[in-house]
Amino acid sequence: MNIQNRQENNIKRNSRAYKILGLLLIPLLSLIVIIPNVMAHCPLCTAATIMGVGVTRSLGWDDSIVGVFVGAMIVSSALWVNNIFKKRNIGGNPFLRIGSITVATFVLTILSFYYAGIFGPANTYRIFGMEKIIFGSISGAIVSFAIFFASNEIKRRNEGKVLFNYQTMTLTFGVLILNALIFWMVFK
Repeated sequence: MNIQNRQENNIKRNSRAYKILGLLLIPLLSLIVIIPNVMAHCPLCTAATIMGVGVTRSLGWDDSIVGVFVGAMIVSSALWVNNIFKKRNIGGNPFLRIGSITVATFVLTILSFYYAGIFGPANTYRIFGMEKIIFGSISGAIVSFAIFFASNEIKRRNEGKVLFNYQTMTLTFGVLILNALIFWMVFK
């Protein structure tokens, strides 16, 4: 009985924390949206993936589904930081730069999840022995990178033009939602 009360209190505390975090993110997201620079991977994409994580968590969906959007957020943030570095003429191998930024963002995100108590050794919800949120994050990151490079290839073959407005964002979210639906059907 005491354990059940603790679990209920933890759920209530986590729910309040997510609501407060969501309210605190609104001003940050507003600033990101009004930034005047136009980038290939823009703040709007990053804000949208963060909102996807918030929505799935608040609805109580499976951690693997949340992880898909966390992985997309990590990749989106890494590509965004990479664009900032390119604008400031910070050189180096582009693949190494993107890879190292992505790994750093992934490690920082996972560490923040660990210290926030979202996962840890006591968690029994695992896929192939791996935390569900990490499994979903890896899947979401792979999908996001694949769609980003596929969209760039489409632009390259179309003489630098997109097929439709917000092509990369639309393709990315379409495939992420498909990935999340697959996880939902398999792991429900």
